[in-house]
Amino acid sequence: MATRKELAEKHSFLKESIFHLKVYGLTVQHVIRNRNSGIKRFEDAGNLLSYPIVSTSKSELWNKDDNAENWIMTAGKIQNLRLAASRINGVEIPAGELFSFWKYVGKPSKKNGYIIGREIREGCIVPSIGGGLCQLSNALYDAAVKAGFQIVERHKHSQVVKGSLAEQDRDATIKWNYLDLRFCSDEAFRIEIEMDVDYLYVRIRSKQKDNPLLNVQYVPEIPPSPLNDCYSCWNTDCYICNTKDKISNTGVTSYILDDRWPEYERYVNDNVKDRDYVLAPLSDSALKLLGKESQKWKIEKGRKIYYQKEALKRLYSFHKNKGGNLFSWQLGADEPLVRSIIRKIPVETTHLVVAHNMLPFLYKYFALGGRTYDVLMTRSSIRKLQAHLDVAYNRYKDSPTLCDFRAPERIMLLEDKALAGVSKIITAHKKVAGEFDGAVKLDWVLHPIQAKTGGKKILFPASLLARKGAYEIRRLAEELNIKFVVHGRAVEYPDFLSCEHTQGDVFDNVGLVILPAYVENRPQLILKAISQGIPVIISDACGISPQENVIVVPTGDYDILKERVKEMCRLLDI
Repeated sequence: MATRKELAEKHSFLKESIFHLKVYGLTVQHVIRNRNSGIKRFEDAGNLLSYPIVSTSKSELWNKDDNAENWIMTAGKIQNLRLAASRINGVEIPAGELFSFWKYVGKPSKKNGYIIGREIREGCIVPSIGGGLCQLSNALYDAAVKAGFQIVERHKHSQVVKGSLAEQDRDATIKWNYLDLRFCSDEAFRIEIEMDVDYLYVRIRSKQKDNPLLNVQYVPEIPPSPLNDCYSCWNTDCYICNTKDKISNTGVTSYILDDRWPEYERYVNDNVKDRDYVLAPLSDSALKLLGKESQKWKIEKGRKIYYQKEALKRLYSFHKNKGGNLFSWQLGADEPLVRSIIRKIPVETTHLVVAHNMLPFLYKYFALGGRTYDVLMTRSSIRKLQAHLDVAYNRYKDSPTLCDFRAPERIMLLEDKALAGVSKIITAHKKVAGEFDGAVKLDWVLHPIQAKTGGKKILFPASLLARKGAYEIRRLAEELNIKFVVHGRAVEYPDFLSCEHTQGDVFDNVGLVILPAYVENRPQLILKAISQGIPVIISDACGISPQENVIVVPTGDYDILKERVKEMCRLLDI
């Protein structure tokens, strides 16, 4: 191990300046050389998804030898890996074409979202913008060698970090824009990258089969180098030491919130700590200006971060597209929103609690990598949601609305993968909770107000759409001679049902509420009816347990629904 004096001399202002001048000169040479290289940039065409996996590489994200002083450099490294992985994951390289690490990753600058990570320099692990990307280049090189690819450019590290692929001579150092990793193959290939809480995975798909190197476990042969690190050596004589910026802790939780739900507000308040972060859409002043103060998250603790600009853009988009397919719109609007939010997540975040609608895109852009996470579940998974809708569609094939709430397979796959790695599912919806083992079940928040009794009207508290049970309501109206009051203007088609629409107070003179929905994610009007003591008959898709004044029937079982409605009408004399 170098002495304090030797380290200080290695990292003097003069030597650091000379180092950066050399880097600049070599970068210029590399740029000139690359002008005529003909290297192309390819995208995720989705053509090679069915190809077999011909090689894999797995490496640990966190360093078990880190301490409270230097762990933040590893956290920074992981953040840089998230950004780089999102730029490479899924690329499909045609046969004979070259893969270049920097062609996909781009310049690792602060402007591009990269932060301080770990870099080996002159026998020390030093803080550097974009530091730590070598773990990804190591893994790519390892996978490429195992796949039998031609390595066109590769540079070894001058020092061996303990636990890295350099111990197996499977490393490839990179430096923008003069040390690159490049390889190619006679067959087209696809690169897939994943990150869970502990590991970075790189997989290559190609036509090449029966690869003997695929499952080889390499044993470390090269001993690790004795390295200092700038965040724990306390050598105050060193030039770099005087410029370091430490965060001496071991991780916090960040809550990424969207639409306010009182159930989740209560949960967050019960769990958030002063040092945690709370990311919310709009500040108090913005909500007041917009007249949306009811959407204010009343979180007492935690450090607040607002993604206001992005939230306002989405709000504008919502009003611009009002009347269209809301689910399809939300999928399209949430992705750019999440990409912006990711840059606001503090680097020291090791655990996330996230709004469900953001989950697929947090996974897609690797924000969940290196972290544990819980989900505030507002509905079934998209795949299960579509299965619920298919039940209705098989009965009402002429419905023009049951094709809503459909998502591309790629979005469903992202959500499936993200849900597979979740720590906790948190929900007040009883049916959704039943779809996951060990879900945290919250109570619905009720706000008791003066009870209403003696009403003679029967309310359908939704629009006349098939997923809300509109066809069952129409059949009840015909067979039991019921004149429904309907809340909601959307309808399956004109003249679908002769009815009265709500005016003013939704529950004016209402004595019974019926909602035989196939999908009901947030039964707010049902909860209000329960709060007012009004009897309700609902399907189990509404996510509320049977209780006083609440009758729950199996979703789609019209015969039981009809019997319960007849009984309640007799009891209430409606």
